[in-house]
Amino acid sequence: MMRTSTENEIKMKVEIATASHEKILGIKTAISRFFKIQESEIEIHYQGVKSRVSKQPFEEEIYRGALNRVNTIRNIERDADLYIGCEAGIEVFMRNFFNVQVICIFDKKNHRYLWGKSAGWQIPNRDIWMVKKYGINEYLRKNGIRKTNKLLGENYSRAELVAQATEMALASAKL
Repeated sequence: MMRTSTENEIKMKVEIATASHEKILGIKTAISRFFKIQESEIEIHYQGVKSRVSKQPFEEEIYRGALNRVNTIRNIERDADLYIGCEAGIEVFMRNFFNVQVICIFDKKNHRYLWGKSAGWQIPNRDIWMVKKYGINEYLRKNGIRKTNKLLGENYSRAELVAQATEMALASAKL
């Protein structure tokens, strides 16, 4: 996946299917950490694209949204090593609801998709109707939470959760 080059040159080109600053930051951080390269050695292009799923995706829709974003960004005429899409949504496990970040990466060199997911935080079952009706961001605002780190603590942010999901996807390339 990584290009060979001399120091301070671009080692990796990445297309990201989002205009979200936090998602871009998380993906760039993850690539830098995972490949042990400087962020300045990563050339990133980004563009917001439609996920073509519900505004508040649940279950399989989360993965379909990430895949749709990747496939859309791949059709742009720029050459890249990695094409990345991110979709946040709600997963259900044992009748409990969790907000997660899902990453889909298309690895051009190996011509395959890589998937990763962040840790999830639980949404109380009594409140899931609000998430379905208003979406997770509005639900959080109604609870006085404007940033994820206010919910999860200062060591976590949406960018860090996206970074975690991205690193999990990149790790699956080793298998």
